[in-house]
Amino acid sequence: MRRAAAAATAAALGLPVVLAGCGSARPAVPSGILPVSAVRYLPSVTKPLTALNVQQNSTLHHLTARLRDWGYAGGWQRTFQGESKRLNLVVSQSLTFRSHSGAEAFVGFLAGHLGAFYPFAIRKRLTLAGQAGWLIKPPECACHMAEPVYVGVTVAGSGVRWLEINGPRATGALLASLLRLPRGPAGRA
Repeated sequence: MRRAAAAATAAALGLPVVLAGCGSARPAVPSGILPVSAVRYLPSVTKPLTALNVQQNSTLHHLTARLRDWGYAGGWQRTFQGESKRLNLVVSQSLTFRSHSGAEAFVGFLAGHLGAFYPFAIRKRLTLAGQAGWLIKPPECACHMAEPVYVGVTVAGSGVRWLEINGPRATGALLASLLRLPRGPAGRA
């Protein structure tokens, strides 16, 4: 009863609450995502990333249980979106696991079940300083004004960097350069 009252009071004040039974070690301050300065020409929105949010990126219904098994502790998502001659959509996600092996297991699972995340996509190995994973190229739609989409999913320590870019100037090289950017504790560096 006290826990519920404390949570209600904190929620009413707009303060973050971490309950002992939640099992989430997600920091209260966004971390591991692209800094706002990386795509300053597009407005951005930042939100926490739950296991259910991660599952919604795929057609898999059992992914939240697998994430729990791999030690998923939480994460963040920063979405940049707007009209531009460079990029129109950039989705930067940071997934934190309790161990490096948990992060590797998730990235390996995503690569092995690629069609559930990005149907008909192709992938190739991606290795950057301190990161390893996959460069993913979903097919462009047959729309008149279709623009390229590139996705990178890499392991860095016990974290996963998941970056998707879309727009007229989206390339694998640009994606890699954005993945190389340092991530400050507040994702603003």
